[in-house]
Amino acid sequence: MKKVLVFIESLDGGGAEAILRNIVSVIDRERFDITVVTETDNERYTDEVKSYVKHRCFAGKTTSGSAVKELLNKAVIKYSLVASEKAVRKFLIKGDYDVEIAFCEGYATKVIGNSGRKNCKKIAWVHTDVINHPWSEAIYGGAENERKCYENFDAIVCVSETMKESFVRKYGMAEKVHVVYNVINDEETVQKGDEKAEINLPRPLFTLAGRLTKVKGYDRLIRVCARLRDRGYNFSVAILGKSEEEENIKNLISENSLDDKIRLLGFQENPHKFIKNSDVFVCSSYAEGYSTAVSEAVILGVPVVTTECSGMREIFGSENCGIICENSDDGLFEAMKKVLDEPSLLEVFREAEKKRSKTFSMASRIKTVEEFIENI
Repeated sequence: MKKVLVFIESLDGGGAEAILRNIVSVIDRERFDITVVTETDNERYTDEVKSYVKHRCFAGKTTSGSAVKELLNKAVIKYSLVASEKAVRKFLIKGDYDVEIAFCEGYATKVIGNSGRKNCKKIAWVHTDVINHPWSEAIYGGAENERKCYENFDAIVCVSETMKESFVRKYGMAEKVHVVYNVINDEETVQKGDEKAEINLPRPLFTLAGRLTKVKGYDRLIRVCARLRDRGYNFSVAILGKSEEEENIKNLISENSLDDKIRLLGFQENPHKFIKNSDVFVCSSYAEGYSTAVSEAVILGVPVVTTECSGMREIFGSENCGIICENSDDGLFEAMKKVLDEPSLLEVFREAEKKRSKTFSMASRIKTVEEFIENI
């Protein structure tokens, strides 16, 4: 049995966190003894991950009114931010493993890559396009330091072919870069999609889902919706999710007088039922790695309008699951306008998705992950 460490900063509901949850829920625990380490406890997927595998965190769970414990936790987190990578690995992550996986670019990759440990295999799992969305460079103080860190890994996983192309073009190391597609729980997605959703919004309804962050392009969506409204189009938009850009998005909606068109529904425990009960799923992102939300929309048979980002053409495959448009305001405007002008297209897209959805088998994808970790 291989002892496997998976280090990720948070289990608080992002795309990478959801994929990790999916992996540990079905991975063969007779072959792999997995420990997931995070910085903090009490996050969206923490209890679920704990039910499948071992879990530890830098800062422990704080009981109500435990001021001393709270101060201690804050001190540990502050130490983790200023200590060397070797110290974080030795004193906070701890333990000896056969395989160590940094499950997200940035801090987790920096710690595992620069830990100095030689008696294990190291895997970096990359979920972003390092050219079009190089956010993790700042963690290292520049691209050259990031490249040096990646050189310390035995293997680098990218979650789409286009991501791999970007990584190799920027950092080289083609011989150690592999593509492993995200493990998506297709059966759970379908089951949750069948639940009843109360959406009291006029049709046609566009739905978006994801953290409210700048890279997701909600500002662009709002500008496009204002243009469509000004052209006389009738439609509604539902946005599922929360994060740091929420207030800015609310202000943009009001500034563009779109309160009657766009509704923020906040974080939803089950976003699938809202997506399933919409007419079109929209991805307005400036950059993606391999969109879980778009994959789930295809599984649910909901036509997709998406900007051209890493992984989108791989998600669609050879099927006509929707429109992949130029990654610009104009591109998104023309794509949304097209489905409003030609609603008969939606049935064409739905029929194509019936074929494509069969390729998102959780069983086959987890087998690929298991074989990759086993043979590293």
